[in-house]
Amino acid sequence: MQINCFREKLSLPALLLCLILNGLTGNASPARAKGSIRADVLLGPCSWPAAQGPTGFDDDFTNLAINGRLAVALGGETDAPGTVIFKNSVQNMGPDDDVFNISAPSVPSGLTVEISTDFGEHYNMLSSQGDYLAVPLGYRTSATFLVRVTARRGLRTLTGFDTILRATSTRDPAVSNDTIDRLYTGFVQLEVKARPIDTSAVSDIVSAPPGTEVEFVITYRNISSAIGLGSSLLTGYDIVVKIDGNAAPNNWGRTSEHIVGASDNQGGYISGDREGSTCLSSEVMILGAGKSGVFKFRRRIR
Repeated sequence: MQINCFREKLSLPALLLCLILNGLTGNASPARAKGSIRADVLLGPCSWPAAQGPTGFDDDFTNLAINGRLAVALGGETDAPGTVIFKNSVQNMGPDDDVFNISAPSVPSGLTVEISTDFGEHYNMLSSQGDYLAVPLGYRTSATFLVRVTARRGLRTLTGFDTILRATSTRDPAVSNDTIDRLYTGFVQLEVKARPIDTSAVSDIVSAPPGTEVEFVITYRNISSAIGLGSSLLTGYDIVVKIDGNAAPNNWGRTSEHIVGASDNQGGYISGDREGSTCLSSEVMILGAGKSGVFKFRRRIR
């Protein structure tokens, strides 16, 4: 069996600031795990069963985010179910042919997990109650399989949910290797702050008099895990951060004037930076796992 391990693009908007992103990518580097005289196994991301995580071979990971258009508020809950399909590879590192039982000893509440070894034609349920699927592997051969994870609605946004997969040798049941399929309910966090420029004259924008300049600072951050040798990371591509001064709960489009000179420290392409503007956006080409950027602009209170 052979399954292509291409990197699929994702699309995940969030409301309030109309965040649009798509894409994921991974890095990879070989590694080696220890088994026993009778058996040895590696389980990890697609094409990289020897991947490592923050502490070793049993916490390597594949990160994906729910795709589709989730209409949720920042820091709220998902209002629709979502499904992602992970690709994982298992490799027989033992001295002889073996059969490996693929199980899911830890499945987060709110998620269902299924496995397929036939390109998605058929799926078998994996729960934390002992379900498994047997995968026979010849000496030093490997196989790639699909794991379909479905998340119910009502999950906390901007959160990673870890499903632990385990490959256990039937020649020596004491030999196993784990990997994590981590589903994110959004992975780019947004934070908006506004402050008066002349803090000696006024301490907050609520009491600021007409003519006061106010700086808006939008910080966007890729919250997905970034430490893992060979683990599959989430990278945001074509991120568009958009803020509309006339869209509730914002009202600064009617109560202030734009000051030309917006900036983005990630080199984002800025639109709406002109006199009379009430809506601005910044498009960032790429935002790696664990990275962040800052989009700034100023307004003058009428």
